[in-house]
Amino acid sequence: MPLGIKVRAGTSAEKGNRIVRMNVMFGDFCYFNRHTLSTRYTPLSIGLVAQYTTEQFSGDVDVSLFKSAEKFLDQAAQNPPDVVGLSVYYWNTDLDRYVIGRLREMFGDDVIIILGGPSIDSDEREQHRFLSKVFPDADAIVINEGELGFSNIVRRALGNRKTVFSEPIDGVSFLDGNQVVTGLPVGLKLDLSTLGSPYLSGLMDDFLDSHYQPLIQTSRFCPYTCAFCVSGKNRGKLRGYPLEQVEEELRYVSRKFADRPHYTMFLADENFGILARDVEIAECIRKCKEDLGFPHNVFFYNDKRFTDTSRSVIEILGDINSIGLTLALQTENPETLKAINRRNVTEDEIESAISWASERGILTTTELIFGLPYETRDLFVDLLDRSVKRGFDTVLCHNLFVMDGIQLNRPDARKKYGMKTKYRCLGTNYGAHNDTFFAEHEEVVVATDSFSYEDFLEIRGLNFMFYTVFALNFQKWFFQFIRHQGFSLPDFFLEFVNPDRSINWPEGYLRFLDDFKEAVEDEQFDSRAELVTRVKERFVENGNDVGDPTRINVYFGARLIYQESGWVKQVLLNHLDKLVSRGLSSEDCDVADSLINLAAHERINLRTIGEKEPFVISYDVVHWRKNKFKEPLGRMKMPPRSIEFSVKESVITQINGFQEQFSTAPDKDYYYAAMDFIVPRSNLLHVLTYDGE
Repeated sequence: MPLGIKVRAGTSAEKGNRIVRMNVMFGDFCYFNRHTLSTRYTPLSIGLVAQYTTEQFSGDVDVSLFKSAEKFLDQAAQNPPDVVGLSVYYWNTDLDRYVIGRLREMFGDDVIIILGGPSIDSDEREQHRFLSKVFPDADAIVINEGELGFSNIVRRALGNRKTVFSEPIDGVSFLDGNQVVTGLPVGLKLDLSTLGSPYLSGLMDDFLDSHYQPLIQTSRFCPYTCAFCVSGKNRGKLRGYPLEQVEEELRYVSRKFADRPHYTMFLADENFGILARDVEIAECIRKCKEDLGFPHNVFFYNDKRFTDTSRSVIEILGDINSIGLTLALQTENPETLKAINRRNVTEDEIESAISWASERGILTTTELIFGLPYETRDLFVDLLDRSVKRGFDTVLCHNLFVMDGIQLNRPDARKKYGMKTKYRCLGTNYGAHNDTFFAEHEEVVVATDSFSYEDFLEIRGLNFMFYTVFALNFQKWFFQFIRHQGFSLPDFFLEFVNPDRSINWPEGYLRFLDDFKEAVEDEQFDSRAELVTRVKERFVENGNDVGDPTRINVYFGARLIYQESGWVKQVLLNHLDKLVSRGLSSEDCDVADSLINLAAHERINLRTIGEKEPFVISYDVVHWRKNKFKEPLGRMKMPPRSIEFSVKESVITQINGFQEQFSTAPDKDYYYAAMDFIVPRSNLLHVLTYDGE
């Protein structure tokens, strides 16, 4: 053991007159580069396990938390750990592997290394693969929630380090030879009233004063069993933390972040609004914003059933709710829903929810996944089209990817549905330490028995266009107008990304498309080894630094909106003219032209917020948008009126906070970051009102 220290049960070890407590180090590692600022979160998961550990073994353990792998290894070298707990997910798996390898080099078997987190599967065969192939140098994995299983290991280690794994440990799995040894399941049953807050105890203070987005959990467990989600494998009971503790935590964190109004408060609950008391929590969040100046934006997933409680929560949070009302449909193919253990809301419930949101000026969002079992290209395109017609403001189209911890990743599921996959880099989650390069990946489903690779590539282009138009608000006025003229948006989008090159298009447009297609082609690899080799080459070519962002939709969407405005109008109108067989009336052409101008006028100049000249229009576009674009704009003709453009004070505060941090960044980095930090993304647009209102 490091320093020759032996720790016994119930008491700290003594060395001379000095009491030496067990050193327990926790890591929830992330990557640090200019493109990961918005995806660095406070380490709540390890904070909760560390909090429980200190409460159970007060006086016998010292705990420390790390997001930086480099700082973790530096500290370990100075003060060798006895036990290490690492949180593992697909965004830090390779980084965890590197850290574990370094720990074994430094300390051999004298350190106990425990893994936990969403990637740990409940299936014994997957546990064996995880311990024998993915993390062969780890000692054990904690199943489901981490507090009970991890504390059982620490208790054993305090008793006798050498016999920790001599017999099963409840809530834990490890290998004995080639056999998985598992103790009694502890499931998801920890009494949360026995778990204090790592925020209120001060354990997380270092991360509240740094550049991390605050992550808060008010309840645990998801009752739904979706096979594509890491939570779908879990069985347990829905539980909430003590309400008083949650509210004090919210106030504590809000005070800490009041100087960073462009940051988002993230709720880690899987279905916020599922418990009746969530209404009180929403009221507390709203009051924090009013009294303390934070949060200006909160992100959460509302309960999939959209009950009265969900409605109340969404209505209370109002304009600080980043995505409004979310009905994540994923798919509407009956065969697919059965295969993924999911039941959606009904058509009547969808219509009722969107109407309810429309009456209150609340944004609506749906999320769809292409690549699920039995899904086809045509069925998915129909669902995209149907989602727009229903009135969803935002339509997010995701490609299915498989990872450790989900049921669809298991070998029998892959084989059953004929899944074929490729690998792509996960954002700019790559880097190097001491001449060792590491990179994270997503394994994307690019074909199954029900769709081809060519279908996947086509949907990939639609994915980008739906994201840019319906999530980033690129020329949404124009596209909503032309769909009511009888044009299929999927067809228009496919024409936009695959134009007839014999036509004399603007050079900037073709260059943009070439860059986009190159990025799409370059992001896919047949193996992880190929991916790592290529990403490492890019890293070295950039002087051991990351290159352009690899989140293609965000990067190219931001570029299209802010840096390619010179050719957009001409290209859109040319495509419209090309697709019109019967010809649009001159009035309709004038309307299309005017709506393109309106979209440009509506967008806030982030570099310099200034006054905008009024915009005269003869159609009631304000009411049209409020009504979710469900009627043709032609029915809303009115005498010419001037639209005035304003910016809310809270939005100015948010943008100014963003400016303080990013003003010196080049445009391609600046606008990319703006899409992540200035949310909801409607805050990137002026408020539209008619003169005199």
